[in-house]
Amino acid sequence: MRGAIDIPYLGSLIAQNSFTEPVRGLDTIPVDEHPPINITHWAFQTMVGLGTLLALLVVVFWVARWRQRDLLTKRWFLRSAAAAGPLAVVALEAGWVATEVGRQPWIVYGFMRTEEAAASYSGLWWLLGSTAVVYGALTVGAVVVIRSMTRRWRAGEADLPSPYAPERGATERVEGRS
Repeated sequence: MRGAIDIPYLGSLIAQNSFTEPVRGLDTIPVDEHPPINITHWAFQTMVGLGTLLALLVVVFWVARWRQRDLLTKRWFLRSAAAAGPLAVVALEAGWVATEVGRQPWIVYGFMRTEEAAASYSGLWWLLGSTAVVYGALTVGAVVVIRSMTRRWRAGEADLPSPYAPERGATERVEGRS
């Protein structure tokens, strides 16, 4: 393993519920049962690294707010906040890769191997392709709507439609009752 970060005692606590019990390593597992180690390792490191970076961004925001500094006027912070969404998705996917690839070649350790659980469904590629097309269309649609809203906001339109806002009359009626 290259690039590993060793944290003494914590692995034993997580795996064995003890600070002193040794954690079984890959050297105790037959070679034909090893998962793809580097993919699992880098996916996990990516997930943890991005999660830490996102948590740090939140801490920076709240410390600045506590010190009465407004980061919402800073271009670097707004760009970081905009990048946080896609980075969170990357961290989520990296965690999924670490979980799924890390359990290979077993679906249920010691009972069912991956090749025993995999089905031979001939329409799988059509299903995957259809799903990719639908999600691609949803992504394009979301980008078009958000860009349109942004363009109107920058143009100074004050009365932008909001599908979830209360009706004007409803707000006035509530205020009139008080």
